[in-house]
Amino acid sequence: MKKAYNETWVENLYILRKASKWLEKGLLSTAQMDELKISFPEQFYRPGIFVKIGLFFFGTIACSFFVGFASIFFLEGGSGQSFSVLSIICSASFFFFLEYVIKNRNLFHSGVDNALLYAAASCAVAPLFLLFEDAPLSVYLIISLLVLIPATLRYADLLAAAVSFFLLFTLLANLMMKFPLGKALLPFSLMILAALVYFWVKRNKDVYYLDCQKVLEVLSLVTFYLGGNYFVVREGNASLNALNLRVSPQIAFSSIFYTFTTLIPILYITFGFKKHNRILLIIGMLTLAFSIYTYRHYFSPLTVSQELIFVGVMLIVVAAAAIRYLHVPKHGLSDEKEEERQFANLEAILVAQSLGQTPQENGIEFGGGNFGGGGAGEVY
Repeated sequence: MKKAYNETWVENLYILRKASKWLEKGLLSTAQMDELKISFPEQFYRPGIFVKIGLFFFGTIACSFFVGFASIFFLEGGSGQSFSVLSIICSASFFFFLEYVIKNRNLFHSGVDNALLYAAASCAVAPLFLLFEDAPLSVYLIISLLVLIPATLRYADLLAAAVSFFLLFTLLANLMMKFPLGKALLPFSLMILAALVYFWVKRNKDVYYLDCQKVLEVLSLVTFYLGGNYFVVREGNASLNALNLRVSPQIAFSSIFYTFTTLIPILYITFGFKKHNRILLIIGMLTLAFSIYTYRHYFSPLTVSQELIFVGVMLIVVAAAAIRYLHVPKHGLSDEKEEERQFANLEAILVAQSLGQTPQENGIEFGGGNFGGGGAGEVY
């Protein structure tokens, strides 16, 4: 689908954001940054967060006034047909103004364009709900997805992507619960769909959807874990079957969910370290904490105060051991800030250039050239 925002500017904005981080770390000079701004121009209007919030509320209020004014001419009879016509006209108007401000005012997720998108999508869905009155929930979910997925593909909006994700999983749950076996297979179905969504979005190489990709990755990882978490499955099973008991009954295949509850956070953390993936690492730590809470909820023999003391001591020991182990960088990891590590080997480089030597320090090899190993020869 054709994208609404200028793709070249989006790519240039991504490059300039990366360059700004390098400038903060001292890897680029101010002059080089100025040259990059000339080489990779972008003219988006991107206000600060507070101005963006204000513009969003202004856009929402403006859309509400427009709907109220238009309703004077279309809702005299108060029929559903009149409301449908009003919704279609408002949706078309909002989409028109949305395209106009993007093309002529160079807005890029600036608040006003977000408000126009949400208002246009809401008005587009409303008449379809009236046409399929008293329809099953799955019909409403499919209709909403048919509006939100194209909107996400064209505008790369984070909220539209997140809502589409939740609607998709709600649709799956609704379909699975229509037959008895579906309730038993629901956790596995949610985990399979979450894994498919995660690996599908990981294939994205388009900078235009980079933020949406991160949101969907987080939601997929969390959903995959919750689908296999013992606490969620056990309590969810009791809720779905209307079992109003003091203690929810044991579930079938409990050993499988014990394994998922233990293994998934460990895998997240392991691959987060191995791939240097911050999202995996953070989600892994959060899910590990929830796994500990899950086992504590059913099996802990300790009081709350005893558990807090034990966990506090364990965190201190683990943190101290990690700092000591990573004091010398290993496996691409270190306990030092990046700013402190940037020129850690600068002294060795200067000695090598002054004495004409080729030092090796911390696994870093200087070689290939004839001038102190600086790579100045024929081969580098």
